[in-house]
Amino acid sequence: MFLKDNNRWSEKNETAMEINQVVINALFGIALFGNHDTSVNVRQFYSSFDKSVSDFLSRVTYRGNKTILIWNSAHRIETAAFGFGYQPFIQHGCEVSDCVVFDNATTPELLPLEDYDAIIIHMHELWLTQLPEFKRQAHQRLIFLTQESPTTMPIDITILGNYFNWTMSYRLNSDVQLLYGRVSPRPTAPTTADETRKMIEETDLSSTKNYAANKTQPVGWMVSHCDTNSLRETYVRQLSKFIPVDVYGGCGNLSCSRNDDHWLSYPECYTMLEEKYKFYLSFENSICTDYATEKFFEILKHNMIPVVYGGANYSQIAPPHSYINALDFTPEKLAEYLKLVDSNDTLYNEYFWWKDHYEVEAGVDQMASHGFCDLCKKLHQDQGVIKYYHELVSEWDPETKCKQMSSWEKN
Repeated sequence: MFLKDNNRWSEKNETAMEINQVVINALFGIALFGNHDTSVNVRQFYSSFDKSVSDFLSRVTYRGNKTILIWNSAHRIETAAFGFGYQPFIQHGCEVSDCVVFDNATTPELLPLEDYDAIIIHMHELWLTQLPEFKRQAHQRLIFLTQESPTTMPIDITILGNYFNWTMSYRLNSDVQLLYGRVSPRPTAPTTADETRKMIEETDLSSTKNYAANKTQPVGWMVSHCDTNSLRETYVRQLSKFIPVDVYGGCGNLSCSRNDDHWLSYPECYTMLEEKYKFYLSFENSICTDYATEKFFEILKHNMIPVVYGGANYSQIAPPHSYINALDFTPEKLAEYLKLVDSNDTLYNEYFWWKDHYEVEAGVDQMASHGFCDLCKKLHQDQGVIKYYHELVSEWDPETKCKQMSSWEKN
């Protein structure tokens, strides 16, 4: 193991030395030709410099590094948060780090398309470009990437059969999971339903913290998309008839940030919200399979009870009794239950029984880190028969993977 790590270090050290040499050559060339008015010399220099870069990249490629191309919209946060080149795999502590990420928008000339081991395509922005056209090689994986729900898919997926090898998304059955968040048990987490029930019952006896203390308002919500496929806005309008709901952002009359319309600005608001509110509406814009976004995981990290409204199986991704599912109630019945929990600190604190026994990750940094580290590892380990998705409709059709809401009556 030490020898393998030592060899890897030697290769990376040698690569770094080569990068330095390319840069030195460039600086020397500028110094040599910068004061000359000889276009032939300049052209010769740039030709030599381009060859140095090309030779270097070829050596990087054939030293066992897997190459990953972001075909389109690499600026999107799902991919940009990780970074480009090979250093991010080191910086993120990837178990397998011998990979390089390229951005097609800024470095399209670096490698021929046929040479990449993986080509990632942002499906929700494919309308801005087109699918890559090239002679596909047997070793290559084309990857279907999306973090949006099927209800907003801008292209016809029925024409994409036998094109993609892997998927990379929030779906739990993705080849590479790109999750908005994750909850991991610590050593003290219960392993049976009886243990869980006992821990919940003992919360009021063992907890030294009252999570209800100093909270003055019942329900808060930050939202910028006001008309949604899930009709969450209709549910909230009905809910607000029975219990006060404070709405922040573009769809309400309250603000906690200069940039409420962008969810990346929300973290600066969470501290204020958790000090003031007991419940937070973690309502998704689509009710689709596995679709649980930062609206849920960020709240789990804070000291509010998330009231969820979505298509994910929350019992599969979060501790028991850590959330309240709005779809189990009509708006009126949900208001009654929230008032009950609001009025009883013991009931309220029971929803936080799990805090010492689980770890929550949320945000784009963990999303990108887990996703690309897993992708790099999979590219190195998957040596079997390359699979193809013969069709994508069964997993990404909004008619079958999303629920169209029209009533709030409990099913």
